[in-house]
Amino acid sequence: MSTVWLGTLGLGLSLMTAAPPPRVQLSKAVCNPHGTCITLKEEGRTEDGLLLLRLDEKLPARLPEKKAFSLWFAWPRDAEQQRRFPSLQTPFQTAMTTPEGHLELFIPGEVLVRRTPGEPPAFLVHVSFDPATTGAPTAQVHELIVAAVEHKLLDDEQKKQLEQRQKVFEARRGALLAAMKDFMARPSGQKERSQFLFFLATVPVSPFADPEAPALAPETFLTGAQRTALRKEGYEVVGKPLLKYSDTSEQAYQLQLQGYSVEQLVREWNAGLRGPAAGIENLPRPPLDFERAHRLDDVTLTLDVRNDAGPTRMEQVFQRLLKVPGVRRGAGEPLPPAR
Repeated sequence: MSTVWLGTLGLGLSLMTAAPPPRVQLSKAVCNPHGTCITLKEEGRTEDGLLLLRLDEKLPARLPEKKAFSLWFAWPRDAEQQRRFPSLQTPFQTAMTTPEGHLELFIPGEVLVRRTPGEPPAFLVHVSFDPATTGAPTAQVHELIVAAVEHKLLDDEQKKQLEQRQKVFEARRGALLAAMKDFMARPSGQKERSQFLFFLATVPVSPFADPEAPALAPETFLTGAQRTALRKEGYEVVGKPLLKYSDTSEQAYQLQLQGYSVEQLVREWNAGLRGPAAGIENLPRPPLDFERAHRLDDVTLTLDVRNDAGPTRMEQVFQRLLKVPGVRRGAGEPLPPAR
């Protein structure tokens, strides 16, 4: 009898041990850069490792005109729209001041929300509007290009490009304000919401309809002489490196340095961390130095670094850099390997 009882007890213990523990939903506070926060319940993680939260969305039937608002809500997107949007790994923010008021959009990084159990994950967004802050907006342009305008460095063709960019921007700004009006009339409407958020996410960043349209960058829009002139005025103008690897065994890669100064080029070579030293072998390399009169001179170059040329990749790059005016071989022992 006791054996049966113990067996029954053992079975009972086995069943109790196998039962899953109750799931605890933790709370997560999400805040925008201004400290406006919302606390939501965690639902788990997506396949991409993004945090999934439950959003109990409460929007008014209508937002009054010319009144400030600050709202957290969901932005459902299809797969293609999400692919074209900036990475969800980092927060995304835009702001724009118009004659009607100041608009801001914030999308937290690594977070998605779901309003109902069966709904696909959506972006969590915070949108605010302040009608008391007004101004005449201009198309977003890099601060160095603005500085070039202020110092009267641009040529006629560059001026025309900026003027055209501003005209397109003003047209799209009108589309944004029209979409905002529709959204305020029906905040819960999917079409109104998507149109408004699309324009708010893209118009302040790029004046063009395609959010992936390239921005005007100092290393491509400005000339070398203009970048040098800005450096002499005290601006920090930093060049960008690019390595394009080849599909052929003969060519190792193509090295592109855009908008460098002589000083930046020498500094990065000697440091061995990036730029001209990025693709070379793990070998000691000769140091470089520069003439102080050429310190701020602009350097843009392209070099096909080969595997079949005889000299090492390090030697090919080093010899090319020595051809840059103002660059010379440095004194002292060889530098340690670039890794």
